[in-house]
Amino acid sequence: MVNVSIGRNDNERTVLMLIRAMELGTLHQQIDELCSPEFIWANSGLDTIYGLEHLREHISKGGFAKEIPILENMTHFSAEILNLASDEDIVFTERLDHHWDVSGRDLMTPHICGVAKVVNGKILSFRDFYDVACYQQEPSEIHPDFELQAFRNAQKFGVK
Repeated sequence: MVNVSIGRNDNERTVLMLIRAMELGTLHQQIDELCSPEFIWANSGLDTIYGLEHLREHISKGGFAKEIPILENMTHFSAEILNLASDEDIVFTERLDHHWDVSGRDLMTPHICGVAKVVNGKILSFRDFYDVACYQQEPSEIHPDFELQAFRNAQKFGVK
């Protein structure tokens, strides 16, 4: 679960809020607030998203799960921020992204270097670099005590 308060400046907090919106499943509701109309989202091995309308269309068609077969059964997402740094309008995140299914199996866990550019308080570009071998990753074991609703409630209310 991303803690937005670890950001040391507005640009870092804006990038963390974008990742947090992905965790909460509210990205589609927050993109106008967080991203510029010219928003560019690039991911290793995937087609680049150009503009908010393209992003909305991408989300409505199932997002990256439609492009990465291992994510077909993904029900939720979480991220671990390992390192965070910025220089003026550029924000770097080193993170582990987790893509979960309803039983609590981690389907795919890329180790990512993210580079974002924030202009006038909005994210202009968000580029994630990682080894695409994760697309063939073997999911983790099922967590027998996992409860999806409890996980979502913990994310929503900031419980670890």
